[in-house]
Parts: sequence; C-alpha cells; structure tokens
Amino acid sequence: MSQQKPHIALITTWFPPENGVAVNRMSAFAKYLSTDFDVSVFTLGDTEREDTFESCKVYYFPSTSILEKFKHKTTDGWFRHNFISALNILSAFFGISKLKKWQKSVLNKMISIQKTNKFDLILSSYSPIEPHLVAMNFLDKNPTIPWIADMRDEMSCNPFIGSKEKDRFIELEQKINKKANAILSVSQPIVDDFKKLMPNVNYFEEIRNGFDHNFHVEKSNQEKNVAFNIGYFGSFYGIRKPDTFFEALKNLLAKENLPISVKIVGAHANFSIPNAIKEHIQLLPELKYKDAIESMSKMDINLLIHPDTIQKGIYTGKLFDYISVQKPVLGIVDKNDVAAKLLNDFNCGYIADFKNINEIENCILVAYNDWKNNSQRVASQTNIQTLHRKEQVEKLKKIIYQLISE
Repeated sequence: MSQQKPHIALITTWFPPENGVAVNRMSAFAKYLSTDFDVSVFTLGDTEREDTFESCKVYYFPSTSILEKFKHKTTDGWFRHNFISALNILSAFFGISKLKKWQKSVLNKMISIQKTNKFDLILSSYSPIEPHLVAMNFLDKNPTIPWIADMRDEMSCNPFIGSKEKDRFIELEQKINKKANAILSVSQPIVDDFKKLMPNVNYFEEIRNGFDHNFHVEKSNQEKNVAFNIGYFGSFYGIRKPDTFFEALKNLLAKENLPISVKIVGAHANFSIPNAIKEHIQLLPELKYKDAIESMSKMDINLLIHPDTIQKGIYTGKLFDYISVQKPVLGIVDKNDVAAKLLNDFNCGYIADFKNINEIENCILVAYNDWKNNSQRVASQTNIQTLHRKEQVEKLKKIIYQLISE
C-alpha cells in the first residue's frame, strides 16, 4: 500500500465537462473519494490532455472512431435522433467498438503511472464495456491489485438487447467473475442479479445515483405560483414517452378549467402534444445541473415517467433530484418497482400506473387539490439526506478500505 493516501484509478468514459446521469455519478465518485484517497481519473475527451477535477488528476484521451462523433443532442430533430439510435443499435449488434484507440491509450498510461506511483485499487464503470476491458488488461500484469467493477445497469440481464449482444455480455460477465473483488450497481434488484451471475465475487453493494448539491429551499420566501406548475426535466426515449400523461391531462382539462402549466425542460423533440392542451405545455432548453435544481424547486410538482417493463430496479437519476428540492413527485411509473417504493417510503409522491389514464388523471387532480390546500406530500430532511451522493459514496469507501487492507 502507498505510504500516503491510497492511490485509486477511476476508469470511465463519462466525466466533466460532459453532462448526464453517468457523468454525475462518476464526478461524485471522484469528488468524495478524493477526500480519503489519491484519485487518478482516466476518461474520454476530444483531445489528449491532462487536467484536474477537485483534487483529482484527470487524463483525457480521444477516440478516433467516426461513430463517436454521432451523439444525441437535445436539439436533434426526429431524423437525426433516430439515425443516431440506429447507428448505436447496429454497433452493438455487430460488436463494433468505438473506443479501441481510447482503450489502448488508457491502458498504456496506467502502465506508465504504475511504475512510479503504484495503484492500490482499480475502479471502472460500465457502460460502455471498454473501461472494464482496460481494468482486466491492466490486472493481467498486476493481478494482486483489487478491482471494483461499477455496473450501474444490467449487462446480460438487460431485456432489451439482442441474442448476440447478450452472448457477448455473458462471456464478459464470466471474465469479470474471475477477476473482480466487488460489484456495484444502482439498485438492489440489479445487485441481486449480479450476485447470481458472479458467485466468485466477494462484495456487492447498492450505490444509488442520488443527488449532488447543497441547494437549500427557502420555502418561507417562496411566493405561491398562480398556476399549478408541473415540471419534467430530461429526455423521452424508447417507450418512455408522455403520451398517457398528455391524454390524462387532456381529459382532466376537458372536465375542469384548471390553471395547470407543464414545463418540459431539455427533452428531445421526439413526441407529439395534443392540440387540446398545447397552450398548457411549454418546451424549454436543457439547463446545467445547478440551474435545473433551482428550476425544479420552483415547480409545484415534478413529473417522473417510467413505463412498466420486465426490467426492475429502475429509479432514474432525476427522481433523487426531484425529492431533494422538497417538492412532491408525480410518479407515472411501474407501481411494483423501486421508484414507487421509494416515493411511498418517503411519503412524497402521487403514484399512478403508466398505462392507466384514469389513474393518472385522478393523481393529477389529487396533487392539484393538495397544492391548492397547501397540504402537499414532501420528504423529510432526514430521508432526503440519505440520498445525497456523499452518503452513497461513504458505502463505497468502506468496501475500498476493506479491500486494500486484505
């Protein structure tokens, strides 16, 4: 072990200045681990360069693949959005890696650093698979260094992948099972699946995505909105679309003339709004994280949409941010999954089944009446604090200390 702080390599393709749920997870890992450890981050960038983040050294390496240049943006029209989605599906089907050069560059840099500043632990994060491949290649030459594989989401248990991709993931899981010391994921159902798939691994832990801000809501200083403001922050994709919510809202407003305003922030233009409710819907551009949090705090309720699927263990990152600003959540979700359970446990949500339009309509009306009567459901500060990323990373620190002391 190092004489000073233990040295950790964090390998990920998701890191600032990029944005997104995965970036927020990785930046929180780096930020809160760096209080106890010397963290070196190896990530994806437009050019090869070195930088600092908090007190971490960050090494950026580019990808030369033309496919890497096609990324989704919130300003994408229908054609570009679907074209990029098709490219991603085809790449996955044929097992085409966009990151071969990146993978080699990261591995070479880690081998070089190892000669003068040895790593005490490797932490890599999927997806994509390349960070795990870097970790395994590095461990081939340094087999005594412990490795934590952060999975975030499913691999072979993902119900939406094809048979070829599933077979590749099964093969990769078998390799990880032989080398990894610990597995992390974002929810307990996914963790439990990995326990069955990787019986040789000693440690498993749920590290939720959580929220990462210290924004304080001054409720006493907030003026009540004239209209009942429903906020949605983020994108719609696949079968996660606002169609049933729009239909329920249309039905409700046809019966009652209610002052309801829906603000959709940062979504791709891949859905349609019924003409009958267009005047109630406002489309707004994507916001930076801190600005988005402040905007959430000014809503009267924030909307979470997640359809029922055979896939379980899905919180979605925005749920934790919604709860953190002490506003209720309108959860149009799988009522038998973790998001609904969390909202029920914290008593901070109005929950309806994604497919049940009557139920959604009733939830909107109940939430509206509670807002009108100043009796909305919000989480307690004690419960909110458990969802802070700093608290989640504390669980990761315990595993790291255990592994480097063995």
